[in-house]
Amino acid sequence: MDALVTDVHFRSAVAGVRGLGRAGLEVIALGPGRAAAGRWSRYASRRGVAPEVADDPVGFMREAGRLAERYGPLVMYPCREETIDALMGTANRHPPEVLVPYPGVDSMKALRDKARLPEQAARASLRTPEMYFEGFVGEVDPDAIPLPCLVKQDHKRNTLAHPRTVQSREELEEVVAGLPQWERLIAQEHVAGDLMALSVVIDKEGRIAARFQQRAKRTWPPGAGPSTVAVSVPVDEELVEKVRTMLADAGYWGLAQLQFIAAPEPALIDVNLRFYGSLALALASGVNLPAIWHDVTLDRARSEPPEYQVGVTYRWLENEFVAAIHGRPKILLSRLPKPKTGAMWAPDDPVPGVLLAAGALLRWLARRVPRRRRHSR
Repeated sequence: MDALVTDVHFRSAVAGVRGLGRAGLEVIALGPGRAAAGRWSRYASRRGVAPEVADDPVGFMREAGRLAERYGPLVMYPCREETIDALMGTANRHPPEVLVPYPGVDSMKALRDKARLPEQAARASLRTPEMYFEGFVGEVDPDAIPLPCLVKQDHKRNTLAHPRTVQSREELEEVVAGLPQWERLIAQEHVAGDLMALSVVIDKEGRIAARFQQRAKRTWPPGAGPSTVAVSVPVDEELVEKVRTMLADAGYWGLAQLQFIAAPEPALIDVNLRFYGSLALALASGVNLPAIWHDVTLDRARSEPPEYQVGVTYRWLENEFVAAIHGRPKILLSRLPKPKTGAMWAPDDPVPGVLLAAGALLRWLARRVPRRRRHSR
C-alpha cells in the first residue's frame, strides 16, 4: 500500500482517492461507515472504517495507525481540519508506519491561523483584507465594527458554516447572537470581487512542483460562499511567486490551496492545507495534485510543473440546488460550456458519485422533515 486517504465521505477526499489511484498508487480509503462514498471507489485498493474524527480523534488515529502497521508504511492524507489536528497532535505518538505529508507544527500554525495569516502574507507582498476584530464572540461590539464587513470564525471547526457578508448592525447582531460566546470570531474588510483560487504543491527545497488556478463564476451564498461554478484560467506567475515566497518563508512544503478575492490587487482570504472541495477541477484540467504531493512527500524527483487545460468548467450541483431553493431556480437551467466536470461524478468511477448525491439528498430531507413537523403542530 502507498497512501491512506481519510474522511472519504466527503467529495474532496473522493477526488483525492481518484487522483492517487489514477497515478497507479495503492490507496486505503478510510471513512466513518461502510457507505462512505470513497470506500466504493474503483481506485480504493483497500477500505477501512474509523470513528468520526470530530467525535473521537483518539479512536480515529488508533484505527489509522492499525491500518498503517498492517499495510504500511502509508502516507496519510487528511481532508478536514479536524483530521489535520488529530494527525499533527499525535505526530510524535503514532506508529512510524504513518507518514505525515507535512513539515512541523509551527509552519502549519502560521498558515492555518486566520489571525496570523495577514502578517505572514505581508512578508511576501500579498494583500489581505483589513482586520476589524479578532476575539471571542462575547467580546464583539457591533457598534465598533465598520460596515460592510465579512464575518467568519478563525478555525474550520465552527458553528458558522460559511463566511457571511454583513451589511447592517442588525444583521451583525443576529449573526453574533446565533454563535456560542466562547467561540472565536473574525470581522474583516469586505473586498468586492470574484472568488479566485490558486493551488500549489511546494517541494522540500521551496520550489514549485505544481500550480493550478481557477476562478469562480458563481458562489453560494453569493459573495461569501464556496464556488458552485468555476473555470480553470491561465496561471498568474507573479502571484505564484508571491505565494511560493510566503509558504517557503513559513517553512511549509506540500499541497496548499489559497483563496483570493480577485480585486484589482488579489486579496488573500484563506489557506487550505489539504484536499479541498473543488479538487476535481484541477484533476479534470490535467494537474494531478494528489499524486504530485505524494511524490514530494517521498522525495521523488519530478520534472517541471505540468501545464493544464484552460477553460474547463466545474459545477457543484448540490450547492446549485440549495441556491435554487433559496430563490435562484433559473441557475439549474443554465448550460455550461464543455469540457466540464462535476464535484462528485466521474465517468471512470461512477459509484462514489451516486453515493455522494444520495447522501446530499438524505441530508436535505433530514433538514426539511423536522421543520415541516414543527409547522404542522
